[in-house]
Amino acid sequence: MQEMHNDDLIMALTGLAGGILNNGSTCGVVIGGAIGSAMIRDKELSGQWTLKDEIQLLDEIRADVTWFENRFGTSLCRERAELNYQRITVLGLLNPQKVKGCVTRAGASMEYFVEKYDSAEKTKNKTSNRDPQTAEHCAKKMLKEIREETGVGNEKLERISVALDGGVGLSGGGCGALLGALMALGLKYALDPKNTEPDKLRNIYRAMDSEFFRMAKFLVNSFIKEFEYLECSRITAVNFKDWAGFSEFRNNSSCVTLNKFLVKKTIEVINFKE
Repeated sequence: MQEMHNDDLIMALTGLAGGILNNGSTCGVVIGGAIGSAMIRDKELSGQWTLKDEIQLLDEIRADVTWFENRFGTSLCRERAELNYQRITVLGLLNPQKVKGCVTRAGASMEYFVEKYDSAEKTKNKTSNRDPQTAEHCAKKMLKEIREETGVGNEKLERISVALDGGVGLSGGGCGALLGALMALGLKYALDPKNTEPDKLRNIYRAMDSEFFRMAKFLVNSFIKEFEYLECSRITAVNFKDWAGFSEFRNNSSCVTLNKFLVKKTIEVINFKE
């Protein structure tokens, strides 16, 4: 099993930009922040997570998403007044005015992120002393099953993907299972920064014709056709208040059908190329 490096993470997250492959769902800045928080926690814990650690992380990310929504009005790309990702191609990112909005959000979020970790010891969340109910994770389940079937993936990526539960920190955004499936696909087929010419890396978003994007677009379009929506809250018709609500839903939910669909489709795509 391969160990994950920074380039692997970049590849895994390639398809999540623009609100999940430019479909206007959860902002890539929000997803990146969630994954960044999980990476920091994974290092602190030396990869030895408990369920309470995972719940604490999700509570933290939920607060981060709330901050982002309060600051910018929404965490969904399609709800940005100056840019509707459902109606434009990724070429829209080349428009300076539209890029400006993304840069502004990224810069403000980075300042928030740094300040948060500078004062982490003062504001560290506390979990309940009660033993929480266990439940299957969203992206982690996808990544693990796909790795076991295809050999694509690694355990560190699975650990940090817990951040995406319930639509990123239980916030009801982009479906965590779909994000996990796209991460596996990206890890296998997205451009590897260390083995790709710089010009090709710079132009990949201009062309949208790479092997990875074609496969990822097929997967996302198949998902939309089957489940209509990309957001967890719209697919499930549930807004999770906390881990207790999420775990109860996951243990008695219709997500089984969604999970099986995604695992099957993602493995089909990977095996088709193999």
